[in-house]
Amino acid sequence: MPVSGLVGAGLADSNGLACDAEAILGPASTVDYRLVIRVISPRPSIGVRNVRIWPSPPRSVIIRSEADGPHLTQVDDCNVPRILAEETLLEPGPTIHDGPPWISADFVQAVRDGDLERAQSALIDVAAKGPSDSHFSQDCRHKRWSVVLCVREERTRDQWKDAGHVECFIIDHMHVQIHAPLDPRVLALMRERNAPTLDAPPRTALWELMMELLAQ
Repeated sequence: MPVSGLVGAGLADSNGLACDAEAILGPASTVDYRLVIRVISPRPSIGVRNVRIWPSPPRSVIIRSEADGPHLTQVDDCNVPRILAEETLLEPGPTIHDGPPWISADFVQAVRDGDLERAQSALIDVAAKGPSDSHFSQDCRHKRWSVVLCVREERTRDQWKDAGHVECFIIDHMHVQIHAPLDPRVLALMRERNAPTLDAPPRTALWELMMELLAQ
């Protein structure tokens, strides 16, 4: 989270973190990696969510960025997997993969830019290439979709560096993994191809991929 966000929320000033914030964030300074989660969806109940998790036994730190500012909490380390599942929208359900084996690069980039209108337009273009009565097409047209990006970042000497990610496209009838690079320049090269590709493994397999980011 940018320092300006903490300042605006009254959690930091020119002298550093406020006392309460420093007490909560303390364990975060002892770990060399964190999980950065971004969720975006046209569903009003979801919208845009940004979460950072610093796993650290015995207490882990979580920052949620919401409309009214950042929310800082500490949780027992054993609760981090449960929170990870909740924040990444992983839950039991059907897998009816009747859509294309790929998603457009324009859609992925629009989602990462936080542009829901552009993302919806790109998704409608993808849905139009398949049967209009498929579960995939119906969920896309009626804005019953979400995208979750979970990135493991590792601390280097002067910055946080990406060290792996899992990205999922979620509709009412399936959870699928998006195989797309984080680098927007590489993603742009996929525009003229049927890429990025999609995989629809069992949801337990997606959970395992998320847990690998946590356990690396």
